[in-house]
Amino acid sequence: MSPPPALKKRAAAAPKVVRVDSKMSIRDLASLSSSSSSSSDESTAPPPQPRSNNGGAAAKTMTIKAVARRVANGETLVVYENKVYNLSLFLKCHPGGDLVIKHMAGCDATDEINGLHPQWVIDDRMPRFFIANLVSPQEEDSTTLSDSEDAADDAADAVAEQVKKRRRTRIAYRRLEKKIRDAGLFETNHWYYAAHLVEYITFVSIAVLGVVYGTQTWHYMVSAVALGAFWQQSAFTAHDAGHNGITHVREYDEKIGIFLGDFCGGLSIGWWKKSHYVHHIATNHPEHDPDIQQLPFFALSKRFLTQVHSSYYNKTLVFDDVAKFLIPFQHLYYYALLCFGRFLLYFLGWSFVLTEPNYKKRTQEIVGLTFYFCWLGSLVAALPDWKTRVAWVMVSHVSTVFLHIQINLSHFAMSTEDLGKDEPFPCKMLRTTMDVDCPWWMDWFHGGLQYQAIHHLFPRVPRHNLRKCIPFVKEFADEAGVTYHMYKFVEANGQVFQALKDVADQVALMAKVAHHEATAATGGHHNHHHNHHHHM
Repeated sequence: MSPPPALKKRAAAAPKVVRVDSKMSIRDLASLSSSSSSSSDESTAPPPQPRSNNGGAAAKTMTIKAVARRVANGETLVVYENKVYNLSLFLKCHPGGDLVIKHMAGCDATDEINGLHPQWVIDDRMPRFFIANLVSPQEEDSTTLSDSEDAADDAADAVAEQVKKRRRTRIAYRRLEKKIRDAGLFETNHWYYAAHLVEYITFVSIAVLGVVYGTQTWHYMVSAVALGAFWQQSAFTAHDAGHNGITHVREYDEKIGIFLGDFCGGLSIGWWKKSHYVHHIATNHPEHDPDIQQLPFFALSKRFLTQVHSSYYNKTLVFDDVAKFLIPFQHLYYYALLCFGRFLLYFLGWSFVLTEPNYKKRTQEIVGLTFYFCWLGSLVAALPDWKTRVAWVMVSHVSTVFLHIQINLSHFAMSTEDLGKDEPFPCKMLRTTMDVDCPWWMDWFHGGLQYQAIHHLFPRVPRHNLRKCIPFVKEFADEAGVTYHMYKFVEANGQVFQALKDVADQVALMAKVAHHEATAATGGHHNHHHNHHHHM
């Protein structure tokens, strides 16, 4: 029998021991009832913990300090709706990868978990990992701060005020989520994707017919641009599939993602998922977000000018001589380099599928990527001569540059600070992400990437509903006292250019200072030597 139904039956078998508080949310009730499991279910909870059959009502309690202690000792504990879950043994099984869980260890991950998971995961899977109820901060404070001095009281008051503000923000965010859900904006319109399917078939048809029946250079170039447009547009849908946002069934959306990503686009959906889910949790964090770890070509923060340890690549990113030479010009070659972004994605995709340990979809992806290069190669071979072939490959690939501009636009000019693990999820997303203000008829071109701030707040809202979320998000930002950044496309690009230039100028200045100091040192040494010789 599969675990979820078994859990449900056991929970239903002992209703009289579950105490219900009228203030509890639906998720509270679900996890409370599901955690009323018999001892035979304990084998799935890592590591086995003694727990009363009374579930949440009589389960053991833990303070946040106790959680922190166990995390420091190597366990992976997270807090969800004032309950503590031990995910240590689940790390390697998590469909979103182990890093996203590790980044939340010791934290309240309620909003992150709600934002990135369907309801059945929260109701059926999570209760197995429940180990304790969290003692509320008020109870903890009353025992630890009762005998403190006046100065400590003031400090405690300041901390308490911060805690209250963060709590208000989180509550406001959950109200926002309910408003958006009640407005039906989490519902997918499958006709939207049917229309895009027609669009993809049209682009591919133009691309193939142009190659097969083309007689003039411009026929081939139209074909190349059509293929580039197909790659750009299908990447948007592959992104939606990567978030399980089309059918909302992971197995089906995985197949859509592999078909569009690997078979049609030559890009590894597995590589994309691994990096993208981390990006959603650790957005714009210099040490954790792979999307901004682009040395030696780009440095988006002054943090990269020394050395940064990348938790994603598990290596130290050194600001080496190549970076010192390139970064002063990064704002000048930014767009030129993005023209070749697709070739880099091929390399990253193949590296992932060939080397990622224990990757379950390896065979499917290798077949998909191989198939892609076969059909692409046969189209190239059908062109009349090598000059046309090179031009066709370059035009088709360079025409996807807008996709790379769109991907970077939302984050490259935004904050890269680390404000600590207590920063509320919505505050971090709005601080590190901007939206692009465009007319409705341009939504097709941007494919949802123009509303990345909203997408980061609600990754499971389908992209055709993101625009409708704007008034709700603006209202929330005003209430929470945070800035919702939205700029026109050209203005947003100007901000990215300026952000790149700021770091470039700093590197150039550092090089000048180092050169000046080296010159002064050698000059001083020479003068000293000359004077010494003169006195002799």
